[in-house]
Amino acid sequence: MLSDLRLSVRTLAKSRGFALTAVLTLAVGIGAATTIFSALRALVLTPFHFPQSEQLVHVWSGDRWPLSQADFLDLRQQASCFTAFGVYQPMPVNFGQENAQSVSAISGTADVLRAFGVAPMLGRLLTEADDETGAPPVAIISHALWQQVLGGSRDALGRKVRINGADYQVVGVMPPSFEFVSPWMRADSPQLWLPYAIDPKKARRDNHGLLGIARLKSGVSVAMADAEIKTIGRRLTAQYPESNTHKKFLVRSLHFEITRGIKNQIWMLSAAVALVLLVACGNVASMLLARSARRQGELAVRVALGAARAHLIRLALLESLVLAATGAALGVALAYGGVEVLRVLTPVSDVRKAAIAVDFFALGFAVVATLVSALLAGLPPALAALRTSPLGAIRSDARGAVGSSQRHRMLRFLIIAQVAVAFVLANGAVLLAASYSRLWEENRLLATDEVVSARIALRGPRYKEDADRVRTWYQIAERVRALPGVTQVGLTSKLPLEGGSNTNVLVNDETYDPTQRRTLVERSSVTEDYFAAMGVRLLRGRLLGAEDRTGDIRGVVVNQEFVTKAWPDKDPIGQLIRGNTSGKPWFTARVVGVVENVKQWSAEAAVQPEMYTTPEGHWGVNACLIVRTARPLDQLAPLLRRELAAIDSELALRQVRTMRQVVGESTQGHRAVAGLVNFFMITALGLVAVGLYGTLSYHVQQRTREIGVRIAIGAVGRDILRLVLVQGGRWVAIGLALGVAGSFALASVLKTLVYHMDGLTLGPVLAAMVAVALAGGIACWLPAFRAARLDPLEALRAD
Repeated sequence: MLSDLRLSVRTLAKSRGFALTAVLTLAVGIGAATTIFSALRALVLTPFHFPQSEQLVHVWSGDRWPLSQADFLDLRQQASCFTAFGVYQPMPVNFGQENAQSVSAISGTADVLRAFGVAPMLGRLLTEADDETGAPPVAIISHALWQQVLGGSRDALGRKVRINGADYQVVGVMPPSFEFVSPWMRADSPQLWLPYAIDPKKARRDNHGLLGIARLKSGVSVAMADAEIKTIGRRLTAQYPESNTHKKFLVRSLHFEITRGIKNQIWMLSAAVALVLLVACGNVASMLLARSARRQGELAVRVALGAARAHLIRLALLESLVLAATGAALGVALAYGGVEVLRVLTPVSDVRKAAIAVDFFALGFAVVATLVSALLAGLPPALAALRTSPLGAIRSDARGAVGSSQRHRMLRFLIIAQVAVAFVLANGAVLLAASYSRLWEENRLLATDEVVSARIALRGPRYKEDADRVRTWYQIAERVRALPGVTQVGLTSKLPLEGGSNTNVLVNDETYDPTQRRTLVERSSVTEDYFAAMGVRLLRGRLLGAEDRTGDIRGVVVNQEFVTKAWPDKDPIGQLIRGNTSGKPWFTARVVGVVENVKQWSAEAAVQPEMYTTPEGHWGVNACLIVRTARPLDQLAPLLRRELAAIDSELALRQVRTMRQVVGESTQGHRAVAGLVNFFMITALGLVAVGLYGTLSYHVQQRTREIGVRIAIGAVGRDILRLVLVQGGRWVAIGLALGVAGSFALASVLKTLVYHMDGLTLGPVLAAMVAVALAGGIACWLPAFRAARLDPLEALRAD
C-alpha cells in the first residue's frame, strides 16, 4: 500500500499542471462544504450548550402567541411536568446616570435563569423574594458588562448601578460562556437580568407580552408536557371563556424555536454547496479518466506482467485520494476565510457568530468530505481500469483506442451530469435573486438614507404616568425639529418591519362575541408629522391633528389593508372602530384618513390592518424618533444625543440608523443566502467550463487523425469548428434538458422555503439556460478553434 501511495505521489508530481488544477478544483468544493458545515453546526445542529439542553422548552398561548400574566400563574400552579417555569420580557434599559447608554436587558421571574441550569460566576441568581412587589431593586449583570462598567472587580457584588433613573444592587455576575438565547433576541445578547413582579390581584388574561421558558423534569418529553399544558388550557378556556376561547396553549423545544427562522436558509446553502462539491468531483473524475487514457499502455504492461486488476483499481483510488487530501488541506485554509465572511453576513448575535468556526467537528467533516470526494473522483477511472486489454493496448495500430468506447461514454456521462447539476444550481440562484429583488422592491418606500430612526426607552420614576411620557414625546420632537438640516420630525410607538402590538377591534355593526375572531389590528401611536417624516402617502381624508388628541371619540388614521378587510365597499372616512370587549369599549375611534400600506413585522411578512392614533392613546414606554434630513447619519447622531441629554441625561438613544439600514437588516438573511448561492453558481459554472473544455480537448486529441483526413479531403476551418461545437453543444443540450427536469423537483421544494416562490416559471429557466449555455459555449469554442487550425500534415502524423 505504501509503495502504491509513493508511486501515486511521484506520478502526480510529473504532471504538475494537471495535479494543480485537480487540487484547486477539489479545494474549492471541500472548502465551501466545510465553511457551510461550520455554520450548520453552530446555528442549527447545536445552537447552544446548556446542561441537558433538550429539556429546555418554550410555552405559548398559541403559535408564537405570548402568555398573559394570569395564564402563566395558573399554568405554573397546575403543571407538574416542569422543574422550573418562568416568564420574561426583553427590554432596553437606560444604563448610567450621565451620558446613559442603552443596554439590552431581560425582566423575568426567578425561574427564567434557573431553567438554563447555569450558575453565576459571582453571587447568586434571582429568587422569588426579588419578584415580590416592593422588593429592593437588584440586578444580575453579564461578564462583559461586569468588565466594562465595574472593571472586572470581584468586589462588584453589592455595588449600585444606575438603571432607568433608579439604583439597583448587583447580586450576581454570569460567566463569560453564558449565552441567553431567545426567539425574540436573535441578533442581540442581554447584558442585564432584572426581576419581574406579578401582582396576582392585578394580573390580566387579555394582555399577552410574556415569553415562557421552562425546564422539563427528567423523563418527561416535549410531547408529554405539551399534552399536559393543553389539558390545563382547556380547563382555563372553560373557566374564562371571554378571554381564553381562542387560545391553543402549546409547548415547543427551545431548539425548535431558536432554529426555525434560520434553519431553512442554512439547509439551502448546504444543498447548494453539496452540488458544487458534486460538480468538483465530477470535474476531477473527468480529468482522471482522460488522463488514464494516456496511461493505457503502462497499465496494459502491468496487467501483462501479472498485476491484478484489483491492484489497478487501488492505484486509481489512491491517486484520487492524494489529490483529495491535498485539496482538503488547501480547502480547510480557504474555510477559515469563508467562516469570516459568514460571520459578517449572518444576522445572529455576536456569540453565535463566534461559534461559526473551523473546529474539531469541522475538521472531522472535512476528512469525511475528502474520503467521499476521493471515492467519487476515483471511481470512474477505477472502473475503466477493469477493462484494460494488454493485447489491444500493445498493438501499434490500436494505441490509445483500447477501452475508448467505454471511457468516452463515461466522459460524456460525467460532463452531461455536471451541466445538469450546474443548471439546477443556476436556476435556484436565479430564483433566490428574483425573490430578494422582489422583497427589496416591496419595501422600497422605506429604503432611504434621508430618513433616520432612533429608539428611546422612557422608563424610570420620571415616566411612570402616561402624561409624562406624552409630554416628553413632544419635547423631543420640538428640539430635534430646530436642528439645522432637519425638515420633518415624527415619533412613533413602533418602527416598520420590526414588530409592535396589536388588538382585536369591532367594526360596522359587529358586537362582542368571544366565540368569534374579530379583526386583528396593528396599533401605532404617532405624532402628527410622522407620516411626512417617514414618507407615507395619504390616500384619502386627512392626517392626524391636534383635534384628535382629546375627546371620547378620537380621530384615527388607518392603512389601506384595514379598509380592504373592513370596508371593501364603503367609504372608510367617518367609520367607527371600537375595542372588542364585553362591556363599554376601552376605546372608540373615528376614521379620519387612509394611508398607504407599510409592512409591520418584517420585510417578508404580509401587511396587516393598522390604525394610527395620537400619542395620548399610547400606554407603552418605547418611542421611535423619525427624522427626515439631508445631513449624513454620522453628523446627525451626535446632535440627537445632545438634544436628548438636554431633556434628560439619563435617557439613551439606541439603534440610530437610516431607514435604508433598517430595511437592509430586515432583508439581510435573504440577501446573504441569495448572494452565497449565486457565488456557488458562478463557481459551479466555472468548474463545468473547465471540465467541458478538458473533455472536449481530449476528444479532439483522440480524433486528431480523423480531423487531418477531413481537412486533407477538402474540409475547411469552419467545418471543423462546426464539428467540434456540435459535439460539445449536444452534451450541453442534453445536460440542460436533464437539468430542467431536476429544476421541477427543486421548484417544488423551494416553493415552501423561498419568499413569493410560485413554482417553476419561464423567466428563471431561460436565465439559467443562458448562464449555463454561455459557460458551455466558451468552453467549447477554445478546443473547436484550435481544432480548426490544425495542420493536416501534422494531424496525419499523429499517433
